[in-house]
Amino acid sequence: MKFLLVVICYLSSLTVVNAKPAQVAAKPVTQAKPFFDSQKATTALINTISPATRAKADSYCEGGHWLLFWNVGYAAFIAWLFLFGGLSRRLKNIAGGISKPNRSNLVYIALYFLLSFLLTLPIDIYQNYFREHQYGYSNQNFVQWFTGDLTTFLVAFVLAVPFFVLVYAIFRKTKEQWWLWGSGITVAFLVVIIAIYPVFILPMFNNYTPVKNGPLKERILSMAKANQVAINEVYVYNESQQTKVFNASVTGFAGTRMISLNDNLLNNCTDNEITAVLGHEMGHYVLNHIYILFLEFSLLIIPGFRLVKWALNKLLLKYGERWQAGSIQDITSLPAIVFLFTFYFFIITPLTNSATRTIEIEADNYGLNVAREPDAIASVFLKSADYNKIAPGYWEETIFFDHPCRRNRILAAMKWKAENLNR
Repeated sequence: MKFLLVVICYLSSLTVVNAKPAQVAAKPVTQAKPFFDSQKATTALINTISPATRAKADSYCEGGHWLLFWNVGYAAFIAWLFLFGGLSRRLKNIAGGISKPNRSNLVYIALYFLLSFLLTLPIDIYQNYFREHQYGYSNQNFVQWFTGDLTTFLVAFVLAVPFFVLVYAIFRKTKEQWWLWGSGITVAFLVVIIAIYPVFILPMFNNYTPVKNGPLKERILSMAKANQVAINEVYVYNESQQTKVFNASVTGFAGTRMISLNDNLLNNCTDNEITAVLGHEMGHYVLNHIYILFLEFSLLIIPGFRLVKWALNKLLLKYGERWQAGSIQDITSLPAIVFLFTFYFFIITPLTNSATRTIEIEADNYGLNVAREPDAIASVFLKSADYNKIAPGYWEETIFFDHPCRRNRILAAMKWKAENLNR
């Protein structure tokens, strides 16, 4: 399971022109302001993107859509190997020699996640190494990539194994109410992940150093202070060793708050563009989007557990004897639970994407209002156009996009600019 989150916002400054005092005998002259057409401006900006770049972005994004289906199919294949191919029974036999159930479950769960990692490695290598190199987005050789991938697995392993041991211990005690208790402990687990992620997990993958003192840093901290973001430092992290993607965030709470941007953004964007991006990220923070998303996903977890209970009971009635799983309390039900949740979150992808797309629109608007740089944020969207489809169809964006598409984000920036210029 990977939960994670991400980037981008705006810039442009306005010049106020003071009219000279009118002479006594002169009549005041009203000059018409030039009208700024946001639609035409958006079209003109998008037309600066080369056809080759657009074709590359379209191909990359459309391939990503298909990978959603391939990943679910592959997850079904892994579940089949464990449940019908005999892997689960063999793991149970290995763990069965341990009398205490929690320790026996610990062995099974550890072996299950280790085997799952090895079995999913082929599709993982394709989509996260070869495919990224195919489109020119990765800066890592295979050893570097695999080291990072292995680190990700080990972090997930250390967190997931004790979590599932606790889950099954609770399942044994709560009997038929296991799905309610399972929902509760999963939500609590997410709270822990949110708390430790910026402090303990992120530094495992990149080095964070303070941005050098200067006008940019002063501008960012001033914008933070003006918007009640109580942070006194800005960090840059060396993500260019992994990818060419731009990234930034304002994360954490209490003593873990931090403003950070990757070195790709720092080295390839102007001060206005960087300020615009961080205006967007401050929008996420000030508008409490992490808590809103947490609440929304928590509400989705509860019906998810209920649906998994219904589906699992049906499967256990038909295949329980073959799986050596008489009930949910039997650890050999774990592969079925993992797949059912994988399938559940795949089915509700349009819903979860709509939730995240909504908060991204809110953060875009917030960033425009605090940074006041529509041209700069539009420039950032253009610079990152080679890995984002510019103008997908309505249903494609609704189903597959967790951020607004580039065309809509640039149009929103130009509309903001038009309203401020034309007033």
